[in-house]
Amino acid sequence: MIMIDKFFEYSSNKDLAPIKSFYLKDELNPEIWDNFEIDEVVREELLKIADDFIDHIDIGDIKIDDVVLTGSLSNYNWSEYSDFDLHIVYDFSQINDDIDLVKKYLDAEKALWNQNHDILIKGYEVEVYSQNSSEKHVSSGQFSLLKNEWIKKPSKENFEPDEDLIKRKARVIMDSIDDVEIDYENHFGYEDLLGRVSKIWKKIKENRQKGLNKEGEFSIENLVFKLMRRNGYIKKIIDLKTKIYDKQFE
Repeated sequence: MIMIDKFFEYSSNKDLAPIKSFYLKDELNPEIWDNFEIDEVVREELLKIADDFIDHIDIGDIKIDDVVLTGSLSNYNWSEYSDFDLHIVYDFSQINDDIDLVKKYLDAEKALWNQNHDILIKGYEVEVYSQNSSEKHVSSGQFSLLKNEWIKKPSKENFEPDEDLIKRKARVIMDSIDDVEIDYENHFGYEDLLGRVSKIWKKIKENRQKGLNKEGEFSIENLVFKLMRRNGYIKKIIDLKTKIYDKQFE
């Protein structure tokens, strides 16, 4: 009985409050949208950030297909956890025929940019992402900032999150992350820990992508990922993976 109580306390000692942010609003964010028309100042600021990011990654004179605002701030599921999800769309082959190499470089530059900049517009952070023009992006709200028009206009769905299922699945993953952290603090074999944490991280990403491909942004798998991102567990596993890797060489 004592073991059950300890397990319950361990499993439930997680911040699950962000799950309330998954409920849909009745309208798009009124600070950004007015009857589906974007605030012009917001649009201009986002386009300037996109230009600055292109200058930052220093990839020469390439043709930009579009700059797209997507994610929750172009939809009804916006909340205090939202950010401006800014996708700069172009053909990666303009840089190099090795698309995988280009993607790795751009992902690294994106991480560096987002780490070094703390840009707020209307109180929301801006996350910049390079998207290959051939890449499929799953979102029910996509707005072209270049053309100033909707690519995919959102409509409010009849959706209510399954809180119990999301919490249950998230707890299993968060417990496994905590297990690795405990073993790390107890100086367990770092090579074994790196394998474990890498396996967990790979599963998190694969499950999210499967959910997006099958049911879209409101899939259980994507909401589990978002819950862990909003309560800090995604950052926790990424930081833990880095710490374990570095510890091997001490």
